[in-house]
Amino acid sequence: MKQEVQNDLVRIKDRLRILDDKKKKVAKIIGVTDVYLSYILNGKRPLTTTVKSKLFDYLGLS
Repeated sequence: MKQEVQNDLVRIKDRLRILDDKKKKVAKIIGVTDVYLSYILNGKRPLTTTVKSKLFDYLGLS
C-alpha cells in the first residue's frame, strides 16, 4: 500500500474516532456497505478516489 493511502486511512480513522461516528452510519451516508467500509479501513480493499472524496467531505478533511 502506498504511503499516501496509508496516511489518508490514518487520518480517516482518527477523525472517525474523534467524531465517535459508527461505521455503519458513515457507510450509509457515503453510499457503501459497512462491511466494505471496514475492508477499506483495514486495507483489504483499495481506497478509491470516489470513496476517499466522500469520506473527506463527510469528515471535514482536506
